[in-house]
Amino acid sequence: MDQANLPEPLRARMAEIEARPSLQKVRDLLQSYVMGADGMPAIRAEFSEAAQITTRFLRQDLEALEFVLTADLPEGTLLRLVEDDANRGLDHDPTDAGAAVFLREVADTLRSVVETAR
Repeated sequence: MDQANLPEPLRARMAEIEARPSLQKVRDLLQSYVMGADGMPAIRAEFSEAAQITTRFLRQDLEALEFVLTADLPEGTLLRLVEDDANRGLDHDPTDAGAAVFLREVADTLRSVVETAR
């Protein structure tokens, strides 16, 4: 996508989206694609539909998700991402470790979709 040919308001909005901190990118990703999806196949379908238009922001979101999974974050951060932003209960393991398992599955699914769309 050649940004030089886009109207200034659109270029500004794209720059704003790209400048979000990693944690906010992950929150937005979970709220946009994961929160309303019923299971990983539905999440994959959401990602695939978005990838048909562009993978630019999905690649950035994947990078942010991978960063968040390796970052030294305050205790409970990953659990809140999953329970609040993805609207997923983790009854089997309501810890950051349990949340990391789910987030890794989301990251693996997103990575697969982005690689397939290239």
